[in-house]
Amino acid sequence: MASRRRLPTLGLALAALLAACGGARSDRGTGVERVVLVVCDTLRADRLGLYGYPRGTSPRLDELARESVVFDEAYACAPMTVPAMAGVMTGRFPQEVGVTPGNFRLIPAEVETLAERLKAHGVTTAAVVSNPVLTKRGSPVPGGFEQGFDHFDARMSQREKVRTAMWERPAHHTTDAAIDWLEGARAEGNDRFFLWVHYQDPHGPYTPPEVYAERFAGDHQDSRRVPVGPDKLGRGDIPHYQNLDGEQRVDVYRDLYDAEIAFFDEHVGRLFDWLRDHDLWEGTLVVFTADHGEALGEHEYWFCHGENVYRDVVRVPLLVRYPRGVGAPAAELGPDGVRRVSALVGHVDVRPTIESALGVDPGSRRGRALIGADVPTGRVLPQRLLPDKGRAKWEALSDGRYRLVWHEEEGRHRLYDVLEDPGETVDLAEGNPGRVRAMLDAFKVYEAATREGRAAQAAEAPMDAERLEMMRKLGYVDGEDAEAPLDEPDGASSGTDETR
Repeated sequence: MASRRRLPTLGLALAALLAACGGARSDRGTGVERVVLVVCDTLRADRLGLYGYPRGTSPRLDELARESVVFDEAYACAPMTVPAMAGVMTGRFPQEVGVTPGNFRLIPAEVETLAERLKAHGVTTAAVVSNPVLTKRGSPVPGGFEQGFDHFDARMSQREKVRTAMWERPAHHTTDAAIDWLEGARAEGNDRFFLWVHYQDPHGPYTPPEVYAERFAGDHQDSRRVPVGPDKLGRGDIPHYQNLDGEQRVDVYRDLYDAEIAFFDEHVGRLFDWLRDHDLWEGTLVVFTADHGEALGEHEYWFCHGENVYRDVVRVPLLVRYPRGVGAPAAELGPDGVRRVSALVGHVDVRPTIESALGVDPGSRRGRALIGADVPTGRVLPQRLLPDKGRAKWEALSDGRYRLVWHEEEGRHRLYDVLEDPGETVDLAEGNPGRVRAMLDAFKVYEAATREGRAAQAAEAPMDAERLEMMRKLGYVDGEDAEAPLDEPDGASSGTDETR
């Protein structure tokens, strides 16, 4: 789907990284009254029709893509929710703001979030989130994603199928909650707002409503079976939290993953329909992305994320629907009629894009506003997974065509050409020592810049005991998952949801 790109030089890439570390453009958009940021948890770009997937998982997003600009090479900062979303909400790399490792740190209260910035400029802010790691659940510790939101709805309506301690909210309830807030804002005459809606559905275990599961049940050409493992790591086996009644057929899990995407797609379409039906579409900038992807067997990682930084777990979908009068970046028209940008972009570009669209000076960010002038080329962007609770360090650097990936325990660097080898199966490092050295030099520049940025930010805000216990029960901390569920969150329903 993506057009072939000219190979960037590492000299340009290094210069671009230095420029990115110095701040963002201050382009200001016109005509934007409100922004809706939609994030879907654990969603791979290559399972959507707009990125060439043929199974019809995403008709509503494909429709949105035809009036948007689609970014073909977009990357998360990390393959886990909290550090990835911290990159979105701060416009900085998660290491700079103390949101590492994993999902164990809150955004410190001293770090200004996107919502705080917009609220200070008179924009009403609201969030509807459906992943419990995005909320403090009443913790007295300051900080976190709630900062700056006038309305923060984290009501979870049902338990996970496997980890009964895990609460979540399925797509139809998430859309209902978002529309409820929109109706209230409309009744108050408030049509200048920032709304973040975070859907959870493709995150495992994959338990879509039966009608979707039946639609995507295939003939299972891939006959492989993988044993269910004793932990959640997914290296060579199926994580225990994905275990669906002992099922071992890999295609069954892949089909259910696709069905979860289709379920989400239908209900995010209802959100878009509401905006259109209530005359709010024209002046609304819509940004759609995912926090990270999911391994579906690549490199022998099965139905998991947060265990490496290969492309399947850090490449994310990104599309921006620009209202009339807002300068969209130069894009190529693909054979599917979708305007596409092949230049490298990342989560750190989301915040300055939203700020610029609303006429708020982005200030100093690691990213660039994807508005107006051409998207910068010759960039490099890092992706990192730091040591944490049995995980070793993984790091990667992307320049738009090549990715350098290395694993602390393995002690070697792997180089991949993602245009020719999107699955990262052929290691080119041995034959390209100069490129490996140049990319490592670029990474050192990033390291120095983030150390400087970290020095200017607040100290890490570790979890309090209550939140740490919650994470242990959810399986994010060493130890067995608790059989007893967490206290029911506000608004939770007891019993099962028949549509889920």
